[in-house]
Amino acid sequence: MSTGLRNMPTPSLFCFGLGYTGTRLAQAAIARGWRVAGTCRDAGKAQALRALGIQALVFDGRRSSPEVKEALAWATHLLVSIPAEADGDPAWRLHGKDLEALAPRSWIGYLSTTGVYGDCGGDWIDETRTPNPATLENQRRLEAESAWLDLGARTASPTHIFRLPGLYGPEGRSVIDALESGRARRILKPGQVFNRIHVDDLVTVLLASMERPNAGRIYNVADDQPAPADTVLCYAAVLIGVEPPPAVRFEEAELSPFARHFYAECKRLCNARIKQELGVRLSYPTYREGLRAIAAERAS
Repeated sequence: MSTGLRNMPTPSLFCFGLGYTGTRLAQAAIARGWRVAGTCRDAGKAQALRALGIQALVFDGRRSSPEVKEALAWATHLLVSIPAEADGDPAWRLHGKDLEALAPRSWIGYLSTTGVYGDCGGDWIDETRTPNPATLENQRRLEAESAWLDLGARTASPTHIFRLPGLYGPEGRSVIDALESGRARRILKPGQVFNRIHVDDLVTVLLASMERPNAGRIYNVADDQPAPADTVLCYAAVLIGVEPPPAVRFEEAELSPFARHFYAECKRLCNARIKQELGVRLSYPTYREGLRAIAAERAS
């Protein structure tokens, strides 16, 4: 018998981090009649989120919150999207013991990054690939993955890791917006490719996992076609009828340490698990469908 959402009379969601993904997942849950709460960092954003029907609580990641503890008590499902910091994952560090003391969750999801794999030399990789993070930030993500999986095991709460590549979507989060604002840079590095995932497809994956909990499972949440950043940028430029910025070779580009690490890694992600185990059919299987939808929405 399924232990997923169909047997839950009143599912309720708590999101540690009502950012881009958390807010869209919250809205999808509310549309299904769920009760939803979560955290953000400032009072202004909390007010805007409350207007959407979300019980938004201010959480700075520095101290525990009695309001958060109270909301966790009734949440059946928990999403964690706050990045790990130097002293660990703030949600786990400040409220992990609260979760241990409460009844088991029906589902816990942690949003991680495919950066934990490190550079794979352009190989196709699946979730069995041994992580080899090349940066301190990605090492912290890997440690946070372990912390949440351990907590899930101790509390009998099915816990899942979702490793994300480049996330994009509407509302200012695509290369189209970067082109229109003049922020886009056209960096050429032959052979370097990466996957992407549209935010709406990510939400689809998360909801599908809630329907089919599988404790300890790790998922690559990625599209079907890894591609060079330059190819994607030029495709977006044609879509909106602008000239792409001049090309700059990677070796000559003045990049931040983060951007340089990004271009130093190359991998092709296998997404078979989200399709075979969760039954997910991507609405945007490549960057082309995703960017066309964003361009059409902006033109309407």
